[in-house]
Amino acid sequence: MNIDNLSEILQNCGSCNYCRDTCPMYIELKSELDSPGGKLRALRAYATKMRNPPIALLQKLYCADCRRCEAICPAGVPVTEIWHDAKAQLIKTGGEMPETLQKVLAWIEKEGTPFIGFEAEERSVWAEDLDLPEESTTAIFSGCMGSFWYPDQPETIVDMLHKFNVNAGYVPKEICCGLFNYWAGDDKGFEEVVRKNYEMFKKAGVDHIVTGCGGCYGTLAEHYPHIIPDFDIKILHTVEVLVDMVRNGVLTFGELEGSYTLHDGCHLGRALGIYEPPREIINAIPGLEFVEMKNNRDKSNCCGGFLSVLDPEIAESVGRRRVAEAEELGVDGIITTCVSCYKNLSYNAKDTKLKVIQLDELILDKALSSQVEE
Repeated sequence: MNIDNLSEILQNCGSCNYCRDTCPMYIELKSELDSPGGKLRALRAYATKMRNPPIALLQKLYCADCRRCEAICPAGVPVTEIWHDAKAQLIKTGGEMPETLQKVLAWIEKEGTPFIGFEAEERSVWAEDLDLPEESTTAIFSGCMGSFWYPDQPETIVDMLHKFNVNAGYVPKEICCGLFNYWAGDDKGFEEVVRKNYEMFKKAGVDHIVTGCGGCYGTLAEHYPHIIPDFDIKILHTVEVLVDMVRNGVLTFGELEGSYTLHDGCHLGRALGIYEPPREIINAIPGLEFVEMKNNRDKSNCCGGFLSVLDPEIAESVGRRRVAEAEELGVDGIITTCVSCYKNLSYNAKDTKLKVIQLDELILDKALSSQVEE
């Protein structure tokens, strides 16, 4: 996106401010420049008049990237695309990204992960005793959260797939999916990450990738084809694999007592429209009482997890608000479909009676292997 067509696209914004009161950044900071409409108006001024963008303008574009504003916009303004392209444009014309984010990107380039302090050789530790083939048509993408923070998560996916006779491998040389590069407006770095991962997977004979991380899934499925026009690897979230098994009668469950609600993650939900599969799976579990949050599906409120990179305090505050929504329902717990959402929600629910659980873990615990077709 260049300055001229940015100005043209921004004309679609009618300054109705419908987006303002749904934006987690505005709710927390109460600053007009932190509202989607305020940022769009500031970008319009830059696109039509400015040549040296103020540092503050670029800094404000590093929001939760939750797409809540885009979902509610009556004019259909492609806010997420604008944020990305504007960040890339501002950086090229003199803007500087936050120092913390610069360090994160430098670490991704050096060690293949945004988590400073962790090293590349640690990524595959979780898989060392699992005897997974490095060449396979179906591969697990463990992602950085699964590899370094929650190794039980990719292990659960492997156990679950094996339980249902899905043979999957793992390419230990995988690196970060590139979500942070894309979010930063670092187009050059993002392309390098995409091509490295794609070449590794193709060399290993992979034509299907399964991941349990909403952020990795969204990045691989939505953005990789923009870099690789003939991208030919099928990207699947675990809920897509499992819901087919539920629909075909292959996967059934033992009884679970308790009431649970579901948090619709931003990447899996608003980015790619996957709302019903996790609900189908949850509703197939006998005994489980499922209660919807008031703000669900495309109106789901962000958990705040993505903000923890730049502003942990805001991330916690946004997460507490989402946890409070579940508390109001009087349920026993929150089910998530993204390990990043799990991290922030479980942290912010630690002083409550709520149990936060990943859907993959729940399924592995309650699946009836006797119902699996041999």
